[in-house]
Amino acid sequence: MEQQSLSVESRTGTGKSVTRKLRAAGKLPAVLYGLGNSQPVTLEPNFITRLLLSEGGKNQILNLKGAGLDGKHALVKDYDIDPVTRKLVHVDLLEIDVTKKIEVTVPLNFVGKAAGVGEGGVLNFIERNISIKCLPTAIPQHIDVDVTALTIGHSLHADEVKLPEGIERTSKLNSTLVTCVPPTKEEEAVASLAPTAEPEVITEKKPAEGEAAAGGEAKKEEKKK
Repeated sequence: MEQQSLSVESRTGTGKSVTRKLRAAGKLPAVLYGLGNSQPVTLEPNFITRLLLSEGGKNQILNLKGAGLDGKHALVKDYDIDPVTRKLVHVDLLEIDVTKKIEVTVPLNFVGKAAGVGEGGVLNFIERNISIKCLPTAIPQHIDVDVTALTIGHSLHADEVKLPEGIERTSKLNSTLVTCVPPTKEEEAVASLAPTAEPEVITEKKPAEGEAAAGGEAKKEEKKK
């Protein structure tokens, strides 16, 4: 992983009022911890913003300069963002020993066209990151996962990922990373455009043609009598 220099300045005082004034002055409050006592510092916010927006930014080794920290190395461990402005408001730096292995999370980069996709299947990505352990100088930006041989109904698991030399997977769980599933079949409802005929309700026997008139005449004769 690429190394970059990071200028830091010491800061004194704690609390929201102090950090608010620092941010108003264009400085980003931060704290360094890990191998010794924690130390409050300030950073240049634009540099950290660009770093975090780059691929694998949190895993880039930072060579610290200033505040008596020259020669020390750190990674961005965590950060806070203002929910309204979406700007960084605080950063945690983790001091590291570049000669000792550390555990980090790196993104998975799925490459190739799955055989199942050519058959109409769809890739369902379940995990997009993987936890590994390696030397800080050997942290990859990402790890490629070839899905070419993946067919419908099959999956790729964590233990099938080929890791670079010197890198080990930390999780013992053989989690599923991606599956190839058949396409979803939507049931189409067929609606008839013609109006539905109401069923005829028969309450009594219909008279045959000519019977109605004959019946009427018979009733008239009865009344005359």
